[in-house]
Amino acid sequence: MEDDLMPGDDIHIEPVQQGPRRRQRPPVDTLQGHPYLEFPDGTDAARHCQKLRRMHVGSHASIDWDAMEEIAETPRVRRFIPIDSPWHRLFDLAHTPTYRELLVEFISSFTFHPPGEPVPIPYPGAPHPPEVSFRLAGVQRSMTLAEFAVRCGLYMQEEIETEIYTAGLVVVEKPTLVGFWQVIAGENHWEHEKSKGRVSFVRDPLYRYLHHLLATSISARGYSREWCTTTDLFFLYCLLYRRPCALAHGLAQYFASGHHRQERGFLYGGAYVTVIARSFGLVPHQDPHLRTPAIMPTRMGMQSLWGMRVIKRFPVGPRFKNPNGGVWTEQPLPEHFEDVYPPADPADVVPVEDPPEDLDGPAVPQPPPPAGAPQFPRHVIRGHAPGAALHPDVRAELDRLNDLVGWLVRAEQDRREREGLPPIPLPPVRAPHQQHQQQHQPQQQQHQDSDSDLDA
Repeated sequence: MEDDLMPGDDIHIEPVQQGPRRRQRPPVDTLQGHPYLEFPDGTDAARHCQKLRRMHVGSHASIDWDAMEEIAETPRVRRFIPIDSPWHRLFDLAHTPTYRELLVEFISSFTFHPPGEPVPIPYPGAPHPPEVSFRLAGVQRSMTLAEFAVRCGLYMQEEIETEIYTAGLVVVEKPTLVGFWQVIAGENHWEHEKSKGRVSFVRDPLYRYLHHLLATSISARGYSREWCTTTDLFFLYCLLYRRPCALAHGLAQYFASGHHRQERGFLYGGAYVTVIARSFGLVPHQDPHLRTPAIMPTRMGMQSLWGMRVIKRFPVGPRFKNPNGGVWTEQPLPEHFEDVYPPADPADVVPVEDPPEDLDGPAVPQPPPPAGAPQFPRHVIRGHAPGAALHPDVRAELDRLNDLVGWLVRAEQDRREREGLPPIPLPPVRAPHQQHQQQHQPQQQQHQDSDSDLDA
């Protein structure tokens, strides 16, 4: 892969800006009108491209095997990343130049329909959409996921029919991933509400190193590499427990969701787009339409390890250090661990409250019913005055509604006054006890009339 770093004399290395870049603004749109980025108006690809053109492109990070040899970690890394394995190719191909125009065109037009999942058909009899489709260097391409896996360099053609590819995991249950997090980082360090945890809690320095590689390749993002997401945990779990992982499926999912990222973020995956372009016979560094300089990858060497503060110089040389400052001793992963489920949502728990305080005093005793009268349950109203004392919250809500109605009436009266209309006739204001008496007077009169009829 070292030949990828010297594609031609006409290539320039784009300087990689160091330090925090949280407030960095999107770059100036220098790709407007580029022939590779012209899509039909109104299409999804055109809308995606308009956004992706203004995003930064990140530089991939790859393993520095010389650094691993210097700190005596090569044998342990090779246990997780065997030579000529899909994981080895994933991290090795990350050391490939990225071409901005090809990456933006590729992600803008990329669609992915996982095999076996239902796909909406626009009309009866319409052809089934391809599993993977994209446009690259102005040419529309479509293929199966298996062909995509070979063209992006992660799998060999002879591996497609083996369990290396067919048995690859696509998803792992979240309780298993959180349980795995507790194995490598300890308890109470996973934020269930945000579904992520800080990488600084991961105890093994090598696991933190591998997470950084994942966060700039198959689960790449811009500024949040200090956090370990559930996607990161999935790939890290498959890597450390040596489970077969559907890397091509994960890479396709990343490309399909690239246009959802924030405009101030970073685009990754350009190294694998370059590999795909070369599989079609394209030579990016000789393409006259590629105007911007290539973005070169970096290796996570000794300088990165010192910056991560995971190594220390000992008499035997630089080595990974433990929290106490001594030489790190590997702690083997357990073969089995318990799944961890998120705590119950407090909103779903019905609290057991004390009985409400009696604000109105004891109920007024009711007279016994007359002999022979039918017995029905009585509706008892607390308090000695007509009606019951209202709860303060209910009183406050009634006062608010009363103010709102008054404001609406005043606003309508002002409008009618401005337009020269007569005011709205409002009903007279009556005291509550007067209104109560007026409502019961017709009923009392009706009872008196019926009594007089009976006497007659």
